[in-house]
Amino acid sequence: MNKYFIFLLLAVSLFVSLGFYSGAETRQNQTAFVNPTPTPSAKIEKAALDREEIFIPCPPGVKRNEKCDEAFSIKVEISAVNPRNAELLYHYTVSGGRIIGKGASVSWDLSGVRPGTYTITVGIDEGRGIEAETLTKTVQVKECNCPIVDACPVIEISTPADSVKAGETITFTANVSGDFGSNMTYNWTVSAGEIVEGQGTPKIKVKTTREMAGGNLTASVEISSERVAGICERTASESVAISK
Repeated sequence: MNKYFIFLLLAVSLFVSLGFYSGAETRQNQTAFVNPTPTPSAKIEKAALDREEIFIPCPPGVKRNEKCDEAFSIKVEISAVNPRNAELLYHYTVSGGRIIGKGASVSWDLSGVRPGTYTITVGIDEGRGIEAETLTKTVQVKECNCPIVDACPVIEISTPADSVKAGETITFTANVSGDFGSNMTYNWTVSAGEIVEGQGTPKIKVKTTREMAGGNLTASVEISSERVAGICERTASESVAISK
């Protein structure tokens, strides 16, 4: 009787030991399955803009400076790290203008915005919602210097007479049509004689010499003003005869 009891007790102990070991191994396997090493999420590596400064186009009838002659949109290129090789969705938020296109390459159209600083923020979504990490870039929108094209000044030089005696002084006056600002400058040159008064102003006096008798005296002026378009004519000349 004692012999069978001892055998039964050993069998039960062995069964319990094997069950405990199997259960512990199962728990370890379950723990390893529930807490695997996480795969890093996708993230934005770089956001590149083809330029960070643009100018508001001039209205019809005016001419832009060369530096302002640009399209009014910006090309945006996004580079992202994608460890899961998941299909990524790109989300753009702008403080002005609108986004044209989808994906990692889009255009940012800023037509119609006022001068100022504008931002674009991009986030990515790999199927689990927009990642917390976003990237923001800034651009400057500026006014362009837009001189008037269809209102170029007309420059005429007048003199009190068509001729002057050698050794005398004669006056040349530049008459500029239109309102091109009060800061206009005048640069005079003469073919002979000497400017004795008025350089830098609309009117000069030129002293002739006796050696100039029988020839001509030509006075030329070049005007300068920020409000005069680069395509406008800025010079004018007038000649008088020098008599004996």
